[in-house]
Amino acid sequence: MPISVPSAGSKGRVFLIDTMSFIFRAYHAMARQRPMSTRKGLPTAAIYVFVNMLRKLRDDFSPEYLAAVFDVGGPTFRDQEADAVTTVRKFDLKTQTFQEVQYHGYKANRTAMPDDLVQQVPYIRRALEAYRIPILELQGFEADDVIGTLARKAAAQSHMVYVVSSDKDMLQLVTDKVLVLNPPKDNLIADAAKVEEILGVPPERVVDVMALRGDSIDNIPGAPGIGDKGSVELIKRFGTVEQALDRAAEVERKTYKESLLNNREIVMFSKRMATIDTNVPVELDLGAMKCGEPEIDSLRALFAELEFTTLLKELLPVVQVTEAQYAEAKSAADVEAVLAALPSLGCLSIAVETVEPVTTEDELEEEASEETLLPLRAAPAKVEPLPTHNVAISASPGTATSISLTSPAASRLVAVLANAEIPKAVHDYKAALHALAPLKVELKGVQHDTRLYSYLLNPTYSSHALPDAALRRFNLKLSGNLAESADITGRLATALRSEVDDCGVDKLYEDIDLPLVRVLAQMEEAGVKIDTGALARMSTRLEREVYGKAKEIYREAGVEFNINSPKKLGDVLFNQLNLPKPVKYGKGKTISTAVDVLEDLAENHPVARMVLEYRQLAKLKSTYVDTLPALLSPATGRLQYDFPR
Repeated sequence: MPISVPSAGSKGRVFLIDTMSFIFRAYHAMARQRPMSTRKGLPTAAIYVFVNMLRKLRDDFSPEYLAAVFDVGGPTFRDQEADAVTTVRKFDLKTQTFQEVQYHGYKANRTAMPDDLVQQVPYIRRALEAYRIPILELQGFEADDVIGTLARKAAAQSHMVYVVSSDKDMLQLVTDKVLVLNPPKDNLIADAAKVEEILGVPPERVVDVMALRGDSIDNIPGAPGIGDKGSVELIKRFGTVEQALDRAAEVERKTYKESLLNNREIVMFSKRMATIDTNVPVELDLGAMKCGEPEIDSLRALFAELEFTTLLKELLPVVQVTEAQYAEAKSAADVEAVLAALPSLGCLSIAVETVEPVTTEDELEEEASEETLLPLRAAPAKVEPLPTHNVAISASPGTATSISLTSPAASRLVAVLANAEIPKAVHDYKAALHALAPLKVELKGVQHDTRLYSYLLNPTYSSHALPDAALRRFNLKLSGNLAESADITGRLATALRSEVDDCGVDKLYEDIDLPLVRVLAQMEEAGVKIDTGALARMSTRLEREVYGKAKEIYREAGVEFNINSPKKLGDVLFNQLNLPKPVKYGKGKTISTAVDVLEDLAENHPVARMVLEYRQLAKLKSTYVDTLPALLSPATGRLQYDFPR
């Protein structure tokens, strides 16, 4: 549902995306999640997150005009001016003195774009083109300047402008007609009042604050010794950075006074570097920015290439398989008719009605853990399997017959299923065995398990359910009809078996995967006997070890704190112990204490190593030892575990 936002008369709203800002945000948002890539090895996580951010923007705001602004590689006017600066002063906190250091240039502190992100940017451009969003860029100028100029021109024509960015630099552009929209912050819209709430000064004074505090990422030096708090205090007192420099003698704090008296040139240079140029040579073409409907065929081709199954589903309408003839068997003769239509070397495809929970890709994404240990998950619906009463069979593409196991045709169907001489195809052989077992119905002669084929060909996919496999292979969105499932299983068996042979994994399938299906099904049905008494003793021992490890951490850190709180842990590690801070953040504004951050610190810092050991012990206790008894089947007293393959 679109979000209600301020409008300006009858003029359409203009949305300008700070594209590279969001590409980097998308990239880092997935940095600690499981890797995403195609089966050919193309990384796709940043593309996936960016596309979803883009879709959410369109869904939430229904923009009338929209453009994506990119930075262009190569020097800009800021680089040219920065080249003339050779040294700057830095304030040394330990000696409380100003030191002359070499200045390496504008944005010199920025690292090169990661190689895996470089590969994804062209696909993000393709996504923008498919969504019919114009890409704007101007040689010699940064995206900020292009956005600032377009925002000024659109506002002058009485359009309401939304600068879509999470960069605080953009807050200097805010006026009565220009707002900054930050989607990752719950669609935070910054007007003048919000800017003052965030930074402590109104929009027109943002650049003055930035000139004093500087920017380490862009290598804008600022006034040495004057930080975030001091910059706001000085600008609120004097109004502008120029006034602060002119009246520096009035400043009581010695550090601030000396910095202002001795660094006028570098402070003014910093202000020029931080000021967004709103007069660059770029035209406002609202006709080209008119927001239209996406090119569905282009998006479908892109999402198929990138293997974005969920996004493909949303693009496709719910359709029935065309030119199909589905029937319901009333007698054994109807089953015989299907068998008679089976070619001499053909395969009977089977669809067995099963009861399974649906796990979405979003839920799978939430299961990705920062820890090295993953939680146990009991097998769904294995303790008391629900019997199936419906099966569908298909002898050729476009035809299928459904049979109820309570109908007169049931006896003939049961004989067919148990006949190992009749070759069969089924999607998820193991699930079919579980579904038929309570009815004492055997399933033999299975040659093709299309779910196993899907996994062998695309092991990185999060789902290999029949609807997902059909969508990826045939661009079809299934209706859920059981006869349709049998029909599509047969088609998949032919198509995927050919790919399995071409990829050279046929021996793996024949010798290992397919024979193991019955073994795994039997193991799941039998379950695992758990000694709950031993678990209880283990839990007590682990509790003592966790307590002891916590005491070690407290002694080494010199303070007791909540080790399980990322905020408290981060404060101890990075503020009290002064360990090197990582560049990434966790939830909110908390410095990340994820496992990869601690691993980087552990080699040289014992507290980080001890925290990793503490987490390992705590995870073993809570996720495994204490959880297992609750997963035991009430009927058998055993753990019924689901083996994914």
